[in-house]
Amino acid sequence: MEKPILAAKKRTTTGKNDAGRLRRQGWIPANLIHDGKSELISFPGSDFQKLLQSGLRQSSVIKLDIEGGEKNNEVIVKEIQRDPVKGAVKHVDFYKVVTGKKIKVNIAIEPTGVAKGVKGGGALETFIRALKVRSTPESLIDVLKVDVTNLDVGQSIHLNELKVPAEWEILITGNPTILTVARARLIVEPTDGTPAAAAAEGAVPAAEAAKPAAGAKPAAGAKPAAKAGGKGGGKD
Repeated sequence: MEKPILAAKKRTTTGKNDAGRLRRQGWIPANLIHDGKSELISFPGSDFQKLLQSGLRQSSVIKLDIEGGEKNNEVIVKEIQRDPVKGAVKHVDFYKVVTGKKIKVNIAIEPTGVAKGVKGGGALETFIRALKVRSTPESLIDVLKVDVTNLDVGQSIHLNELKVPAEWEILITGNPTILTVARARLIVEPTDGTPAAAAAEGAVPAAEAAKPAAGAKPAAGAKPAAKAGGKGGGKD
């Protein structure tokens, strides 16, 4: 698949005033990190927004063409900083990747299909939404899709059941539960004016329903995924 291209240009000034001026003009200040150095660049915010809307993730490799600089830089998005109130992108850090050299990234996990247990009234619960892996850029994928069609109530998918590229080094210890189909919670609405109605016969208490399926255990080092979102605040 052809990698998306983002056009950028070098910037020579720093500071909040210059960064603010760029944003008012519709550009986003950014850094290109490589070889332990940081190159100052900027790019049109509308172009980057299109990439985000197309499903850009931290593990997505794109090409960065710098006007007056190097072309066809293969990069990943290391960090996106957003306005904490408006959510607008304020600053981006790109990391230049090198073919054959491993990097650490988070690969988003996406369940596909409708689980058998969900059709029967259960609820799909996801415990790990991204895998932290070490991999070469050429072995990266945007998202790891997991088919849940045959999962019944009480059944789970564990880490060792995921089909991942052989080149990946999974940076999660043990064999944690990725997702499970649990019993659906039953909520009884008050009908007689009392503060809270009694639970219906056979209803599973919320605390009990929230428990993971048998064998499910938390992951050490597991992190929630993010599309290419980011922290509030910003760099200049």
